[in-house]
Amino acid sequence: MSDLVTDRLELAAAVLPGTGTLPELLAALDLLEALRREHLPGTTAAVRTRAAELAVVLLDAAVRGLPGLAGSDDAADAAALVDLAVRAGEDRIGLRLDEALGHLTRVGSALIQGAALAARVLLDLTDLDTLGTRVAGWVDAATGPDTRRQLHRLLGGLLTAAHPLLQSAPAALDPLLERIERLTDTEFLDRLPALRGGFDVLTPAARDRLLHTVAERLGDRLDLALSAPPELLARWAAADAVGRAALVARHLPVPGSPTGSADARADGAPRPEPPAAGLTPADRWRLLLGRQPDRLPADARRYARALDELYGAGRGEGVTDLGPATGGGQEASFPTAREWADELEALFGTAVREEVIARAVEGGRTDVLAELDPAAVRPSMELLTSVLSLAGGLPEAQLARLRPLVRRLVEELTRQLATQVRPALTGLTSPRPSRRPGGRINLARTLRANLAHTRRLDDGRTVVVPERPVFHTRTRREADWRLVLVVDVSGSMEASVVWSALTAAVLAGVPTLSTHFLAFSTEVVDLTDRVDDPLSLLLEVRVGGGTHIAAGLAHARSLVTVPSRTIVAVVSDFEEGYPLAGLLGEVRTLAGSGVHLLGCAALNDRGVPCYSVPVAEQLVAAGMPVAALSPLELARWVGDRVRGGSR
Repeated sequence: MSDLVTDRLELAAAVLPGTGTLPELLAALDLLEALRREHLPGTTAAVRTRAAELAVVLLDAAVRGLPGLAGSDDAADAAALVDLAVRAGEDRIGLRLDEALGHLTRVGSALIQGAALAARVLLDLTDLDTLGTRVAGWVDAATGPDTRRQLHRLLGGLLTAAHPLLQSAPAALDPLLERIERLTDTEFLDRLPALRGGFDVLTPAARDRLLHTVAERLGDRLDLALSAPPELLARWAAADAVGRAALVARHLPVPGSPTGSADARADGAPRPEPPAAGLTPADRWRLLLGRQPDRLPADARRYARALDELYGAGRGEGVTDLGPATGGGQEASFPTAREWADELEALFGTAVREEVIARAVEGGRTDVLAELDPAAVRPSMELLTSVLSLAGGLPEAQLARLRPLVRRLVEELTRQLATQVRPALTGLTSPRPSRRPGGRINLARTLRANLAHTRRLDDGRTVVVPERPVFHTRTRREADWRLVLVVDVSGSMEASVVWSALTAAVLAGVPTLSTHFLAFSTEVVDLTDRVDDPLSLLLEVRVGGGTHIAAGLAHARSLVTVPSRTIVAVVSDFEEGYPLAGLLGEVRTLAGSGVHLLGCAALNDRGVPCYSVPVAEQLVAAGMPVAALSPLELARWVGDRVRGGSR
């Protein structure tokens, strides 16, 4: 038995440091710890020694791979990042973990930034005062759609680990309490969906504990048991009724009563003001934590119910508690998506309504797709990615209704991308100049070529005489370059597929480039005939399945006719699902033939990379440079190659 365990440890030592993902490395570290503690059969002194040595190697590999998590929007990666920091403890492998976490807090996706900040706090690299100030700053900055989405993801990443600090450390909680209390009702309600989404990562029980802590800090202890005798409750109710009657008699607003607003939006529809009596700090925390809806004023419960439709009562510890004032909203859900959308419009206005519905789409709700107005929706990569991820499972009738929305998003995003990319392709997107007549005259080149040939007219003007005219001429096709985009469409690659399709559509308009589009998972599909129509291409691609990068490169190799004028760009997270030797062999073959190779790390919807650093390092050694390039940077790289730049 011990020999078998030793063999497996040697195999793990050979494979995992170079190919393992962070969750895989953490799982391996768990197993090694079990061996070290003799919790598994076959454990001998030699096995324990080898397990301890391998644990150091795998921990080092996990830290080296952290930069590859920068673009991740997966909550599991955020949790794994915090788990790694906890495991490392005081032994942080020199300064590398410190530096890696600092890098992620600066350039990572919002989710990873929040998780990296939590990890730094747990390692005492960032103090609690800084944590509280940062969180308060996130709330202050959330004034628009992008920053509100940022707030949602930052809080979600941070609270994966740091939520106990909010309960136990006043320095961390007090700045957030102050910000939430200082906001006007309108400012708070604009941020409410984002705040609720950030705290939704906590279990219901954790949110109950945090609300109890907040109530103590606010001096507003909330007793849900209502242990007062019935006679006293009846007297309280009678006093409330007398007070209400007095307010009504004097035409004063009644706290807790729904009120409308005389103001109207541009479309003429009335928009209710915030609750008439205003939201107390405790009520605000009830709303953003999704707890104790029955303690809210009646008109504030509308906000709780509308957000419960998206977030529900939560997941994990405490979710089965159905007693009063412990779960999310207890009222029935909205009968239709249209009614929910109308309620969001009435409560939050158009901008926040679109954000909430888009978040529901990202969560997999297909019934709200019809509520997104193609003419009014704000185009974004994350929305397009979410819509496309749901489109594959829709029947043709629903897909037909969805096409106008997808078309609007694709056209607008392609236009924006083209505006950025085309200047990087200067000299490639225009016909080549020639002195042979036959095409349109190139005015700019003709003027520069004839500046020495001028004549002064009788009226004093000076004109250029075009003795050497320069004409436009078509580029000869045999002089063209071939660009082969090899795009990974395996699971979790949606955003990169969208980036690649839009970039391919822009590059397909370059006369000197013949652009091919190969989509691969475990199989390869050539979608070159759709490359100039990104809408058709994106609706054709089905993201999912395993990863076989070597197969994609093999197909690309079959398209090569003139290696020195061929560019093969692979877009992937480089988590190869097949033996790595086959992939490295394909790379060496293509590099040896003279093909221009480039590995493009997968990008999230914000253009931040997410990829396997150990595999990328081996690809670089085999002859394929790997970089995290935005579409603009990729266009510049392609332009440099075609214009004769160095490899």
